Amino acid sequence: MKKVKVSSLVRDFDLYPRNNLDPQIVRCIGDAMDAGVKMPPIVIDKKTRKVVDGFHRIKAVLDRNPDGYIEIVEKTYANDSEMFLDAMRYNASHGARLDTCDRTHCLLVAERLSIDITLVAGALHMPIDKLGSLRVERTAVSAGGLEVAIKRTIDHKAGEQLTKIQIDANEKLSGMNQSFYANQLITLIESDLLDKEDEKLMVRLGVLNELLNGLFAKV
Repeated sequence: MKKVKVSSLVRDFDLYPRNNLDPQIVRCIGDAMDAGVKMPPIVIDKKTRKVVDGFHRIKAVLDRNPDGYIEIVEKTYANDSEMFLDAMRYNASHGARLDTCDRTHCLLVAERLSIDITLVAGALHMPIDKLGSLRVERTAVSAGGLEVAIKRTIDHKAGEQLTKIQIDANEKLSGMNQSFYANQLITLIESDLLDKEDEKLMVRLGVLNELLNGLFAKV
């Protein structure tokens, strides 16, 4: 192992097994670093300097010091396909659990890299039949014709073409089913736990009220 400048590493998000970075995980890692916890080294490809494992750890370091240093382990890969296979293995075996949307994303990236589904299933620790069903249940199509992984919140849109606004919204959603969000807000209001002093919250609830009025007016 050796230490290198974190800014020298290449974060290729086209080879990232997750849909996006989780800010909460980044904060937790950063807090642990501040407390003196020693983190596992970042795994990179020796030739390209591309990151294979450790995207959240790198972001935590960058947030604290863009010129900071981080420990790495260098490995040699023949191509992007080998790199992505290893990235899936690392992410499936430790750290935050890969959710269904992440696994679907992995399947789509692997297909674009011509990786055999048997290898993908092995890397993700999943039966092939369950992995294959994700294509039907958890993918939609962008306006440009690219397949994208969708979260459970909008799984009723599986197989459909989504607008850019809908794809952007999919990335922001937490992944719970839609009734969960409605029930959470109803519970806060019914139990008188809503923070009415939060001006931004009340403004957003006003927007929600207008949207709901428009929605039910069309029913």
